[in-house]
Amino acid sequence: MLRYCSLFSGSSGNSTYVGTAAGGVLIDVGVSAKRIVAALQQRDIDPASIRAVLLTHEHTDHVAGLQVLCRRFGWPVIASEGTLDGLWEQNRLEDTQKMYMLPAGRSLTVADLRITPFETPHDSRQCHGYRIDSADGRSLAMTTDLGYMPDSVRQAITGCDFLHIESNHDPDMLLAGPYPYVLKQRIRGPGGHLSNGDCAAVLPDLVAAGATRIVLAHLSEQNNTPELARSCATAALSAAGVTVGRDCLLSVAKPVGDSPVVYF
Repeated sequence: MLRYCSLFSGSSGNSTYVGTAAGGVLIDVGVSAKRIVAALQQRDIDPASIRAVLLTHEHTDHVAGLQVLCRRFGWPVIASEGTLDGLWEQNRLEDTQKMYMLPAGRSLTVADLRITPFETPHDSRQCHGYRIDSADGRSLAMTTDLGYMPDSVRQAITGCDFLHIESNHDPDMLLAGPYPYVLKQRIRGPGGHLSNGDCAAVLPDLVAAGATRIVLAHLSEQNNTPELARSCATAALSAAGVTVGRDCLLSVAKPVGDSPVVYF
């Protein structure tokens, strides 16, 4: 049985817990160490049970708490070669830090979790999403920070029971919003972030392939709302004959809050 909890999700910081009775991992640690520890303890997750930190990429909203947490708890870091290089350049790693470079498509087992990264198109050094499989056959896909949905990512996450998937922005809100033009172009470009519509478009096929739980994640606080993301996803699923609440469960990850641990 897998355990999942979105601790933080959005432009201001991201961190997600996935585990089993044997222990767990954190995917990204994009807020302070103090807030990460408090969020774990609030959910009765012992930080000592964390076996590793998986990093998607080196942007601050995914690594802000890394140094302090790893120094305090001795957690090893698992990431792509490009992400590790970027962290060294930012002085976010120490000589004593345990780390593992895990290429896309290669699997590593941590705490009864088989972890397989896949590359995602984002304007970082080498961004990864992760597919996580448990020994009892459950599977979860973590896929955020991608400007579009390539076939390779679709293939990597197809067949997963649980999807933590980016639904970052509403295009109209983005274009009408306060961001500078250059930043708007970056967000909506091929190395940016997945829009509500682009996310919604892939959901029917993923549900048909076995997904029963969907969490819309990494929503922009400036360029999106939970209501818009949810309604866009629901409409696409409904048009394909999928009834939310009957055929699948759909929720939106909170930027910060009291999201419970989900067992599946």
